[in-house]
Amino acid sequence: MQRRRARGPAICTIRTATMLFALAGTPQALAQAGAPAAKGPTTIDAREIEGIADLEVTARGAAELKRDDLSIFGDFLRYNREFGRVEAEGGVRLQRDGSRFFGPRLRYDTIGDTGVFEEPTYVIRRDLQTARGGAERIEFLGRNRLRLAGGRYTTCEPGRDDWVFEARSIELDYEAEEGRLRDGRLRFLDTTLFALPYGWFPLQNRRKTGFLAPEFSQNSRRGFEAGVPFYWNIAPERDLTLVPSVMTRRGAQLKTDFRYLGRDHRGELRWEHMPEDRTLKRSRSGFTFQHEHDFSPGWIARVDLNKVTDDRYFVDLASNVRQVSTGNLQRDGYTQYSGNLGGTGYYVRARVQRFQTLQDPLAPIVSPYHRVPQINFGATRNDIGGLLDLHFPAEHVRFRHGTLVEGTRVSMKPTLTIPWLAPGYFVRPRLGLHYASYRLDRTAPGQPTNQSVSVPWASLDGGLIFEREARLFGQALTQTLEPRLFYVYAPYRGQDQVPLFDTALADFNYATLFTENRFAGGDRFGDANQLTVAVTSRLLGPQGDELARATLGQRYYNKNERVGLTAASALRTRDQSDILASLGARVARHWSADATVQYNPQMSRAERYGVSLRYAPEIAKVLNASYRFNRDVLRQIDVSGQWPLKPGWYAIGRYNYSIREDRLLEGIAGLEYNAGCWVFRAVFQRLQAAVQTTSTGVFLQLEFNGLGQLGTGDAVDFLKRNVPGYAVTNPAEAPLVPPGVQRPLPFPQVF
Repeated sequence: MQRRRARGPAICTIRTATMLFALAGTPQALAQAGAPAAKGPTTIDAREIEGIADLEVTARGAAELKRDDLSIFGDFLRYNREFGRVEAEGGVRLQRDGSRFFGPRLRYDTIGDTGVFEEPTYVIRRDLQTARGGAERIEFLGRNRLRLAGGRYTTCEPGRDDWVFEARSIELDYEAEEGRLRDGRLRFLDTTLFALPYGWFPLQNRRKTGFLAPEFSQNSRRGFEAGVPFYWNIAPERDLTLVPSVMTRRGAQLKTDFRYLGRDHRGELRWEHMPEDRTLKRSRSGFTFQHEHDFSPGWIARVDLNKVTDDRYFVDLASNVRQVSTGNLQRDGYTQYSGNLGGTGYYVRARVQRFQTLQDPLAPIVSPYHRVPQINFGATRNDIGGLLDLHFPAEHVRFRHGTLVEGTRVSMKPTLTIPWLAPGYFVRPRLGLHYASYRLDRTAPGQPTNQSVSVPWASLDGGLIFEREARLFGQALTQTLEPRLFYVYAPYRGQDQVPLFDTALADFNYATLFTENRFAGGDRFGDANQLTVAVTSRLLGPQGDELARATLGQRYYNKNERVGLTAASALRTRDQSDILASLGARVARHWSADATVQYNPQMSRAERYGVSLRYAPEIAKVLNASYRFNRDVLRQIDVSGQWPLKPGWYAIGRYNYSIREDRLLEGIAGLEYNAGCWVFRAVFQRLQAAVQTTSTGVFLQLEFNGLGQLGTGDAVDFLKRNVPGYAVTNPAEAPLVPPGVQRPLPFPQVF
């Protein structure tokens, strides 16, 4: 090392050494720049360093400046300590916040994090996203902003510029989390998809006002459909999406989706309107409104309103209006208050429920009764005297209908339980009363207008749980044996004159084997003197997870039943029910199977059964197969799955076929290609939309990772609904929760 003395600041030349600066700039310069004064020390490492140590130094030969997470490397580097300025030339590399920039020349201000990089390439890493590209010049505008002049931007891996934004100017603002461009174009596989004089795109998964990606699809009922959604980010907890679209067979349609969210409420309003359907020569519209409100910890309210203009609305038009069942749209609103008074829990609920029934002329249905209003009350007290549990529900409801008998029903169903519970057994004796009183209107001649029915009942439910150690294929397991008995007694009470407002015969399955009433609803309570016998055995893994389950159950009757759903209903005369059996198991590591059967021992035949099998070795690899049989009702096979064909390519499909009707209920065939930074999906669907009415559609979607998508906007949701186990091959990062908001709104992709 050579030194020479001189008056004034010390000038030194250092070869193959490191120089340390205690401060990155003078306090005056820091204050003028408005930057924080608390920055770490700056070090310079090079083969040769010379200059005035307190003012400016020049470094040559593998020179590198470091401060905190900032690193600047080059063949030549000049650093002015007073103003924090850096000049670098020759193989320059700048690295900060995990991002890297490469180029021949750089001028950079370490105090304000501003500067200019000539002819650079870059790799930017932020959160879960990596972007890269190049530019004629990059201007650093602060810690989280930079501008690319003559720039290129993509999220594809190096060596694969499958899609890229090219523009005269691209500004990346990571504070606003958006990219803005001027005089740009989107190129895909060396082809310009479209030009953008001005536009913006998201840098993270956040809501921003602007146009969403165009949507288009092809359907036999609507023709070719295209739309350009506009998204309005009204506030962090409110947004609005407008989707004007055109259908070649139907005409123009506007869809709107308004969402809002607060600490104690949330909701969504969707409205769709078609000024004129070219096929039907009239306007068509539909809407849905859902709102939830938590006024206090014990007081809630819910609203669910749905309406469309005509019976064929869902057959002809794709819609977001919610159907509660085939052919019925719900209009429901209720409020409920629950609390605890002296150890007694209680609730009070007031409700109004109406339905819009959509009729298919070839398969008409009876519309359900409206409840206008319905008032429920319930109280529960447990451990009365350390022994008893009491539950007392009551209801007052007015049923209205356009053509059938109307009336008011007041009902009470008190229940008293004496539970004995232990690790190896349980016994639950129960006593109850079904009471219902009616005041009827529009009754048939001879039918009384005032009626009441009172049915006391008793039940005894008990079971044992045995466990033992077992081994299967060399694995230590636990096997259980769980026998269960359930006895019910209810005397006969004539109910043929009582109308059916909301009651039907409950489905015969394993759960209903252990219920006191064979009817679902409040208008019937069946006479009973019966015993259910069932046994379940399970195989449990070392962590308590269920590997296999087998169940067998049957009900034995001591008397013939006398209460039917209607006076003309066939009554049971057998002394035993069908046998129910089910078996479910994880057959192997990736295989699972389920089978259920309802067997008629009197006829020696199966009345109903179903089998299903799933193979899912990993994400985006799943095969499902099932067969359902219900004598004189249905015979259906359903096969679906998602499977890789070769690297990047996936086949998707579903085949749901009715053997009894000899027709395809739903068929889906699709391909998905994941190129790493973009995904293409093509799906064909054929659907039995109504009796003697089929609908076919083609859905195409091109998705650019970290940017947005073109084509059918809901293609992924469609596949998840129709192909059990379907998984996206390019999952996006989870959305963040806005400050002060309990549950976030979903974030749309915008560009």
